[in-house]
Amino acid sequence: MAEVPATQGIAPDAEVGIIGAGIIGVASAFELSRQGYRVTLFDQDQPGRFGPSFGNAGHIAGSDIFPLSKPGIERTALRMLADRDGPLKLSASHLPKSLPWLWNFWRSGRGDNYLRSIRALTAISADAVESTETLFAQAGIADKLQRKAALYLYESDRSYDASKADWAEKASNGRASITVDDAAIRDLEPDLAPLFRHGVLSQEWALVSDPYDVVTGLAKAAQRMGVNFECAKVERIAVSDTGAEIFIDGKPRSFDAVLIAAGVWSRGFAAQLGEALPLEAERGYNLTYPDAPVRNEHPLVFADRGIVSTTLTSGLRIGGWAEYAGLRAPAGQTYFLRLHRICRTLFPGIDDKSGIEWMGPRPSLPDSVPVLSRSARAPRIFYACGHGHYGLTQAAKSANLITDLISGKAADDDLALFSIRRFS
Repeated sequence: MAEVPATQGIAPDAEVGIIGAGIIGVASAFELSRQGYRVTLFDQDQPGRFGPSFGNAGHIAGSDIFPLSKPGIERTALRMLADRDGPLKLSASHLPKSLPWLWNFWRSGRGDNYLRSIRALTAISADAVESTETLFAQAGIADKLQRKAALYLYESDRSYDASKADWAEKASNGRASITVDDAAIRDLEPDLAPLFRHGVLSQEWALVSDPYDVVTGLAKAAQRMGVNFECAKVERIAVSDTGAEIFIDGKPRSFDAVLIAAGVWSRGFAAQLGEALPLEAERGYNLTYPDAPVRNEHPLVFADRGIVSTTLTSGLRIGGWAEYAGLRAPAGQTYFLRLHRICRTLFPGIDDKSGIEWMGPRPSLPDSVPVLSRSARAPRIFYACGHGHYGLTQAAKSANLITDLISGKAADDDLALFSIRRFS
């Protein structure tokens, strides 16, 4: 094991164990290996097979700089909950467990907390498309990424007018956009129903061929560089004299450093260290139509409905929403029925029987800002988790930042906006 002071950088050729083979874990494994570390990646499923890395919309959303919690979120949330087709779902049985998280969520959307989140999200989304292009090129999967502006769609003058302040804020932070009218929308997206009065083309975006293909492509590239993948369930972690230990089948495996990138399950590993990591499973729903008779020419954001749609190699994918029901509750079948109906409204001619149903738990933190941090309790254990809706968008930048932190190129204070200490 490498003998260096605990809070200093860990030299290349050290052994790093990574827990979690979603997009964040796989991208981090690739970058650490590229920088000379000996990496072992652990997951109880094959890379990208489970969770939001498998079923997300496939967007690189470089223009998105706002946290989910904003001033006035309590009024917005009540309206959403009152709308059966609204984007927010809250399970009554899970409410008592989720109340502390919801309280912190509300607090994070106020005053300085809100501004801090915008600063952090602006920083991590800067050059998101360019960082992803670089990562994909290094991994030999550049063909899986296409620059494409996203089209935000508004069904009323009122909702469009309400969005103008956000678009102005994005422009002030270097995120360019172009406003289009209803006639231009029909030209841009001829398969859409003529429901939309206003649109905004957001420029800092890209689209992947399919999220699962991206994760598997990165995993294969990492393995070619020497990353060892083990399909195994990590039971617990512990601090050792020279680093950290991962326990599998009751047996310890020693590493110079361990990176926790296990999505919402990272919360349990943090708890083993006595560390607060308030991750909530924000469950998203979507449908994928493999043989859809329609297609999207752009990534589409239906701003009034809280859903998005994309044409991927696997088909037309439509979905979104945010359900707080914990990790163990079964998927709500009524939500899929509503999505089928909404899809037929937005895309006339869709066969409502052909959509493949999917639900997955996004790892969401109250302030919408991921944790990219050294543990406050164990200096050889690191976190890269809590990316919420933006794991794919932020994966390349997160991999670079956490590698810099592990190597010592970046100090803890350099990543203070993303530190786990903000929850202590």
